[in-house]
Amino acid sequence: MNQPATKIKISVNLLIVGLSALAIFPAAVKAASSYVPAISNQEKPGILMSQRQQRIQFKRGASSAEVKGGILRGEVKIYLINANKGQTMNVEIQSVEGNAVFKVIDPNTNPLAEGQKSWSGELPQRGDYQIVVGSERGNAGYTLSVSIN
Repeated sequence: MNQPATKIKISVNLLIVGLSALAIFPAAVKAASSYVPAISNQEKPGILMSQRQQRIQFKRGASSAEVKGGILRGEVKIYLINANKGQTMNVEIQSVEGNAVFKVIDPNTNPLAEGQKSWSGELPQRGDYQIVVGSERGNAGYTLSVSIN
């Protein structure tokens, strides 16, 4: 007995995870893509992405911060950090499992680093940079370190 597609309810987390992971780590979700139904035109997944973002702010007088977290297989977490043109950003991620990686995206959505565990670079413009954390395989507990000089 087939139920109409409109009666299928997708949890918000599954929708966010699927879209985020597909955009950033396509190989990681290739096998799972057949299980995620198509999104109707009425749904706006871009708006839902903002619920998964966390802003990194340095303590007064500090130029670095550390964030600890965990991620499930196929999931991504997006961190935002505001920086100025010409500053140098240093990002490092460590995980017990050795499988956590990140992607750095500039304010114009251009990738500066992809699938990295450590990266340093001069920032091309002022604005909010995204650090997107995912895993190469399985679940990962991680410590993300970010500094801007």
